[in-house]
Amino acid sequence: MGTPIMGAAAQVPAWVPPTDVERALFEAKTRQDWDAYLQVLFAAQTFAYAPKQLVDDDQLIAWVPHTAAHGPRFLAVYTRGELSAPRAGEVACDIALPLAPYVWWGEKLRGMVVNPGTPTEAYFPGARRKRRRWLALRDQLPQHDPDHDAGALLTKYTGPLRGPLAVGLACGAHLSVHRRALWNDLTDVYADYRADTKILREAWGAASAAQWRRQLDFLLAGQNSPPQPEFVLRVRRAIARHTAGAGASVDSTLWQRTAVETLRERGTAEAEVAEVRALIRRIIRYEARFRADGLLPADGYVGSAAGYDFGRAVSVARWGLGARYADGAEAEAAVITAGVLCRRHYTSWADFSAGYVLGRVLRFDDESFGPMYASALAPHRLLLDTPTSPWRTLPFTAPAV
Repeated sequence: MGTPIMGAAAQVPAWVPPTDVERALFEAKTRQDWDAYLQVLFAAQTFAYAPKQLVDDDQLIAWVPHTAAHGPRFLAVYTRGELSAPRAGEVACDIALPLAPYVWWGEKLRGMVVNPGTPTEAYFPGARRKRRRWLALRDQLPQHDPDHDAGALLTKYTGPLRGPLAVGLACGAHLSVHRRALWNDLTDVYADYRADTKILREAWGAASAAQWRRQLDFLLAGQNSPPQPEFVLRVRRAIARHTAGAGASVDSTLWQRTAVETLRERGTAEAEVAEVRALIRRIIRYEARFRADGLLPADGYVGSAAGYDFGRAVSVARWGLGARYADGAEAEAAVITAGVLCRRHYTSWADFSAGYVLGRVLRFDDESFGPMYASALAPHRLLLDTPTSPWRTLPFTAPAV
């Protein structure tokens, strides 16, 4: 296939690979094993930058080229760990490798460069002519269909690993694991620019900075989810405080009666009173399943479901940054706030996780124990069981209130 032009020096002792992908690229480059290098690249998610206006207008994209020191221009392709802070007027878009022929239209590009300016940098002149060879290399990769619900715990080793920002990002780790995104990355995009704008538009009704901020504020206030679950859980907490440490053992009849009396004192309609009775029974059944599945200890119960809103606020903050509805400082402040709120409402990562999952299933699962439950249970287990997980390396200490 020909030897690519060597880029940055192969030995940089102080360099820390951002992720396992860059580590594998560096090792292959050091060996000058370019087939292995390309196969790592083809198995990873890759990006190129494009003018934001072209992407927003859904026009034929002219990718932002990189001009090499020796003069020619190359298509610049980046792995996720090498995406930088947002660039003015440019956005990072997912780009499939090997490159489709249309990528080259409208540009006289010498070839492709990977991660320019980094220790994994490599130039591939004449990349367009190598498409057939590269497709054969890609086809040699193991074909597997991983369980989507299982997700993956992916860490950026150069990202936040300690402190309030890392704690906040770890509170969003359910969705990061489920979506196979780096749990502790707060640089350019969550998925890519187009995906980040799409999910905010379609799932959150947010197509502007103001609409994004409104949804984020609802989440941080715990007001995106229906209020009834938090009300009945608060009633149970009040009973438990007056029953010498009772929790899961709070009598269900007493729980329902107290909730009903409180609602009637407020003049609540009987239809809603009946819904609350049914909700308490649903929570009891969910908690029984949680105990069987290890989401709760044998005598455990969920104190609050607000963690579902706080955990999602982390992802919404990251999507907002990727969609260019927020700058880095605003997204970071929202993530840190979410972490503070989680610590205020819960006593441990496991406690927070059970609350997050209960909020999710009460909203979307309808006691089917289907994908909405499975896709939260699997990340819960992975995050609690993996020694390098932030839930194992970051302390969860609730501040005094």
